[in-house]
Amino acid sequence: MEGSDKVVVVFLRGDYEVNEAKLCNHIGENVFPLAAAQEVQLSFGCIGPYALNNKDVQVLFDVSLEGEADMVCGANEAGFHYKGVSVARDLRVESFADLYKVNDGDICPECGGALRLSRGIEVGHVFQLGGKYTKAMDMTYTDENGKAQHPIMGCYGIGVGRMISCIIEARHDDWGPVWPYSVAPWQVHICALNRKKGNVAQAAESVYDRLKGKYETILDDRDAQAGIQFADADLLGVPIRVIVSPKNIENGQVEIVTRDKSIKEIVPLEQLDEAVEKVAAALMDKLTI
Repeated sequence: MEGSDKVVVVFLRGDYEVNEAKLCNHIGENVFPLAAAQEVQLSFGCIGPYALNNKDVQVLFDVSLEGEADMVCGANEAGFHYKGVSVARDLRVESFADLYKVNDGDICPECGGALRLSRGIEVGHVFQLGGKYTKAMDMTYTDENGKAQHPIMGCYGIGVGRMISCIIEARHDDWGPVWPYSVAPWQVHICALNRKKGNVAQAAESVYDRLKGKYETILDDRDAQAGIQFADADLLGVPIRVIVSPKNIENGQVEIVTRDKSIKEIVPLEQLDEAVEKVAAALMDKLTI
């Protein structure tokens, strides 16, 4: 426990874990995992609430134990446990605290329905500061009764950098991120395949020059194989991919593929600008992240 050498031991049902945020709020201090276990006279692995004799330990009981009977707990002696323990009969519990972390499927205390746990990303914070700073600065206002009061403060913040994580978490596949067109770092990714064959290198440069004025465009001009270029393109997640290859250039065409694989088409080179604009408009309609 922060600011104290006292150890806090929480007893709860075996199918639950301690919610550290609840525990910190309950005791009013931050808590940390016990590092110097050898300095505490506890039988680790066999700690139990019955006959626990350690004055240096603050013991808390979770509400999940209230009314429970026929339980198994540690006997505070290495290798031994008690069976048939009844909380009401065998333990002197003055009060129970809500300290457990809910499980998926638990009953909601408000509506009685089943709780469903979902993963999330913390994008912003709301801090309830209360009167901590207004009292420290002696900031007051006069209420309707003419009495000086300390205002209650609060603040919030949005983690702009975390939004990248949120977008990738929501829009990805097994090969990498699938950037929404509206926030993508680049809009067009040109892959030049077998660039030393025919006019591929020249055509890829020409496509790049045509598109870079209107779109954030990158050109993969490496001599890497097609599989490597496509894998790296998937990893970058650019919404629109323009593929320049010897066969297509010979036919006066290029291939356009979207990162989400919803569009795949071969278009004549002279219609490239219109085709990319049409694909970009279709992707802009998919603004839902």
